[in-house]
Amino acid sequence: MKKFICLFLIVIFSCEKDDICPETTQTTPRLVIEFYDLTNPDEILAVPGLYALGLDSEGFEVPINNEIVTTRSSITLPLKTNGNETEFMLYKSYDIVDGIISGNPDRIKITYNTENVYVSRACGYKTNFDIQTFAITTDTDQWMIGSEILITEITNENDIHVKILH
Repeated sequence: MKKFICLFLIVIFSCEKDDICPETTQTTPRLVIEFYDLTNPDEILAVPGLYALGLDSEGFEVPINNEIVTTRSSITLPLKTNGNETEFMLYKSYDIVDGIISGNPDRIKITYNTENVYVSRACGYKTNFDIQTFAITTDTDQWMIGSEILITEITNENDIHVKILH
């Protein structure tokens, strides 16, 4: 019986408070983009059927976890922590019918510097970003017309980092 009580106490007290990373702790932040009306740049304008795909180093589209097709006025995108640039295809009016993708894709490229910041023993490190450039690739059917970097330092997801006019 003594052995059981001792083992029970060791199990209960073996985890310390800082061994579990709270869900409320900010980890590596994502880039937050908000969309505005080209004819009235102060007015937020939702994008119908907005959908984002990442691009790998060879330009192939890569799905983003938890990304869905929806009409919305902002999007939150993960940046690569093991490099200094990330590219995405942002689709307007994205749809798949009988395996055929439709919609209007525009390509964006973000270059940045990274800084690893220690959070805690349980949470480890997070990566903050310092945006250097944000570019929209020109094409014949471009729906994103202009952009403005509002905040270069990406340290949280509470702020809008980039404004896109469409």
